[in-house]
Amino acid sequence: MNKNQIAKKYSKAILNTVNLAVVPRVIEELKAFSYLIDENRQLRLLFAGQIFTDEEKGKAFASIKPSLKFNANTEKFLNLIITQGQLSAMKEIIAYSINVYNEKQKKATALVVSPVSLNKSYADRLKIALKKLIDRDVEIENEIDPSLLGGFVVRVGSTIYDSSVRGQLRLLKSDLMR
Repeated sequence: MNKNQIAKKYSKAILNTVNLAVVPRVIEELKAFSYLIDENRQLRLLFAGQIFTDEEKGKAFASIKPSLKFNANTEKFLNLIITQGQLSAMKEIIAYSINVYNEKQKKATALVVSPVSLNKSYADRLKIALKKLIDRDVEIENEIDPSLLGGFVVRVGSTIYDSSVRGQLRLLKSDLMR
């Protein structure tokens, strides 16, 4: 089973077993655990490696649970991921859970890649325009790419809106080549 299939399976499990109001907290706690694993090589080897048995991994997780102070739902879910050996798909599980949660809430996250940071008024105008376009409440995440000469690229789900100078030049080139 590939990581995307695993992510779909576990994301649906989260959303079907956890109250919808608690899902954002669970997702944030999963992100925190993922960051902890990424930053701590020993924990990564312990939980994601093949050296220890699932039982040993479960005992190790049980011993660090009190210091993590996670929601009971998050603890159960992390224990399941660890004992099932699916920790390598954690980032995909988080991303897919966010997407499914946003879908249920009629929300969307737009990744805006721009050469400079967006100011608040421009981000608000962009939110309004995107809301009209996709009929969902939109949260904006801004990523800075100094290689863009001007304009920006917006990614909402699998749809990309490219109004960058590079994108416009690419369109012009394809028109001229016809």
